[in-house]
Amino acid sequence: MQTPIGYKFDQITIHCSVVGMDYPTELEKKLTIQAADKVVYESEWQAATSLDFQPALDLAPRTRYVVHVSLRAADYTETKATYFETGLMDQRLGAHWIGSADASVHGLQLVKQVTIPRGIKQARLYISGLGLYEAYIDGHKVGAEYLAPGFTNYNYYTQIATHDVTDLLTEAGVHTLTISLGDGWFRGKLGIKQHGGKMNQYGNALMAVAALCFTDEAGVEKVITTDATWKCMRSRISHSGIYYGEDLDETVSLTELPLAQFEQPAKYLFDRLSLPITTHEKLPVVKKIMTPSGTTVLDFGQNMAGWVTFTNRLPRGSKVALEYGEVLQDGELYRGNLRSARATFTYVSDGTTHRVRPHFTYFGFRYVKLIDFPKNINVTDFSAWALYSDMKSIGNITTNDPLVNRLFKNVLWGQKSNFLDVPTDCPQRDERLGWTGDAAIFAQTASYNMNTFSFNRKFMFDVAVEQSLHNGKVPLYCPAVDEHDGGKAVWSDVATIIPWVTYTRTGDLAVLKQNFGAMMSWVDWVHDYAKGTRNEFLWLDGDQLGDWLALDTEDILHLKGRTPDDLIASAYYYYSAKIVAQTAKLLQAKHESEYYELLANKIHDAFINEFFTGSGRLLTDTQTALALCLEFDLYPANTQQSLTGELVKRLEKDCNHLTTGFVGTPVLLPALSKNGQHELACQIFLNDDYPSWLYQVKHGATTIWERWNSIDSNGKIAENGMNSLNHYSTGAVMQWAYEQLIGIQPITPTQVTIQPGITAKFRQVAGRTELANGQVAVAWQIMNIQGDQIKVTLDIPYGATATVNLPRAKNWQIADRQYKNGTQLQPGHYEIMYTPTKAFVDQFTVYTPLSAYNQDKTLTTQLATLVPFWSFLTLPGNMQNFQAYSLLQLSHEMRGIGFPEMTPAQIDKINQLFAHVALANTKE
Repeated sequence: MQTPIGYKFDQITIHCSVVGMDYPTELEKKLTIQAADKVVYESEWQAATSLDFQPALDLAPRTRYVVHVSLRAADYTETKATYFETGLMDQRLGAHWIGSADASVHGLQLVKQVTIPRGIKQARLYISGLGLYEAYIDGHKVGAEYLAPGFTNYNYYTQIATHDVTDLLTEAGVHTLTISLGDGWFRGKLGIKQHGGKMNQYGNALMAVAALCFTDEAGVEKVITTDATWKCMRSRISHSGIYYGEDLDETVSLTELPLAQFEQPAKYLFDRLSLPITTHEKLPVVKKIMTPSGTTVLDFGQNMAGWVTFTNRLPRGSKVALEYGEVLQDGELYRGNLRSARATFTYVSDGTTHRVRPHFTYFGFRYVKLIDFPKNINVTDFSAWALYSDMKSIGNITTNDPLVNRLFKNVLWGQKSNFLDVPTDCPQRDERLGWTGDAAIFAQTASYNMNTFSFNRKFMFDVAVEQSLHNGKVPLYCPAVDEHDGGKAVWSDVATIIPWVTYTRTGDLAVLKQNFGAMMSWVDWVHDYAKGTRNEFLWLDGDQLGDWLALDTEDILHLKGRTPDDLIASAYYYYSAKIVAQTAKLLQAKHESEYYELLANKIHDAFINEFFTGSGRLLTDTQTALALCLEFDLYPANTQQSLTGELVKRLEKDCNHLTTGFVGTPVLLPALSKNGQHELACQIFLNDDYPSWLYQVKHGATTIWERWNSIDSNGKIAENGMNSLNHYSTGAVMQWAYEQLIGIQPITPTQVTIQPGITAKFRQVAGRTELANGQVAVAWQIMNIQGDQIKVTLDIPYGATATVNLPRAKNWQIADRQYKNGTQLQPGHYEIMYTPTKAFVDQFTVYTPLSAYNQDKTLTTQLATLVPFWSFLTLPGNMQNFQAYSLLQLSHEMRGIGFPEMTPAQIDKINQLFAHVALANTKE
């Protein structure tokens, strides 16, 4: 946040970054803070080894603090200014919660006439509402955010926002202040139980609290608060809900209702934690579709979260509707996967030309069906607005492969669609809850894509709130709404994972300090549970979700893979204990550091004794089990190589296609790349047949699907009950892309290893993200077809250092100077050219798709010597993604040899032939 107003400032962290490369290498920094032209804080000049400040301030409510950050060197000095402003803090200014006690009212307006003197200096509106609110002054919306005050456990806390409304009150005279209210998460239908949740999860009355404060020319402040003098009106929004949509009738006359006053509904009311939910991309219609049934459907070309706005040109009294959905089936808009979510906006026109939009709902959609609109509508009147929390985009990945580039966009759009105050699972069906497992496995990728610091801070507060109500146990989603079981591995480990990821990405120890208690209480809860089993250092016999939606079961529609629950749970028990031990060490909590380190070590040893044989072989051979043990360093001494070999064999049995679910997918490719199997990792990443990431892209996906088979090869949606087309979790693969393909591997918040994963499967790859001190960028390119000239471009931000390791590099050159791998580079821009010790040339193997062979005439001729019918075999299109392995095996069986599988010696011989042909062709 650059100029935050009205946030809950428990610990002020002021961060600056040096943009560009034309700065002295050694700078000093200084911080000065003023309030009302008085200096309230001033640091000494100090070495700018970090560009963060954490001043100890005694903050006052409703105060603007002007921040000056200065940098200097011998011949250089520069100062930049910004500000932050506190909210009410503990003040209430005599405001009362007011609203309607009539539970049948689902749309409300609270109205007050306010007389403003001439020449006010400043005006602030402090406001909160339940369920959702929008404030207006003389019909002009206050602020740029929507769906305020966000999604929280409203029984525990409600957030109050601060708005600068000076510009809306510049004219002296009477102004109308209006607060519009709708059900939202507070009292609208919510949750996954009882077939789409229930009404009134947190309350059954709409209400608001507000204080308008303005200062006149003489410096005298006047405060107008919500009280018994306000009018209460039934609004033109007759019904709204997160799942329901909204019904807006602009022909209805506002009718007055009895005004009621309420006690504060939440235990706490404090300044906001939530980032504002704002509009971002505004997308035009890309296609107007007339369906077989004769209805009009608008295609916006992108699955997203938000709503459609349109210019009203309808006669007074015309009633129309927009039905939202993600996909077409048989030419019609399909909405079966929304389950009970109505997801419809209805509108009755007042006959005036103006822009129309929903207010207290949002939708997950790519398409909208127009009901009762004129057939001759102008598509330029319609626009799709994306809604998500106001986070800065900091990451990007581009390659020479358009499918991969589209995949990155899909992951980013999945994040945008689901980072809407809480990290939801999906934005379209009757769910849209803050699922902890999705957030945990995607946290690192999310932090590379966007600045998630403040978003994570609020969500971790939500998690800690639920833990405090459940003795340290973490629910499956937060706020918990109707779910109080929780205590599931991976999902509940969000309590340790997100604070740790947030710290490692930003270097802000305050994150760990704020969450340390919650992190410990989660590990303690698991330990206490484990004490009731046969081994307190394993997590056994729990009710787990396991490797959710994995494909390694006989029934692929089964929700859980075959990796044992106990193995996954015990691995994450270890992982969280290890994170807490590291956190304690950073916070210099000696006793806790020793305690949790010992606990982690005991879990490690118990894990090996339980899940490995005495000879060091893992008892479970699923992709997920093998990759998880490699990634978490959970294996006996001197068995890393053999464990990697077992993973490679497992993948060979699975035709080098993934079978992983929520747990295994984020760790599969990292486990391969980090253990000498980067080429195999790239091959799996680039698979474009089922199951794979690019299969989704080739079948029209613009976001990430919930299931690998959400849509089948014929374009048919797989099933209705749980089939979102906008679920970001398996997009966690982009962590691998940032770290292992691009090669940006943060070690500490200001130290990075740059180790590009150069492979001939790409010609060029570029990516960027941010470290604590600024943007780091890497690009690599194979400059010629022979694969023996490599160019690498690096940008290292001020205050960071980068250890550079280039693959197959004996040495490399920058300008006229020679370097070796392991060299630590200082901030700057670098262009490196080098000749690899072995050329980067892609090699065919028996696992390469057949379509690749058929493009190579020489290779086809060679294959005919091994497969007699190859030269006259014409493969149908649906077999082009088969692997040569499968056809070779079929050939052996047809020739009567009868091998159930080809022998390793045969495979090796054929691979050698393929590699020779590929290399020869490339050099020609």
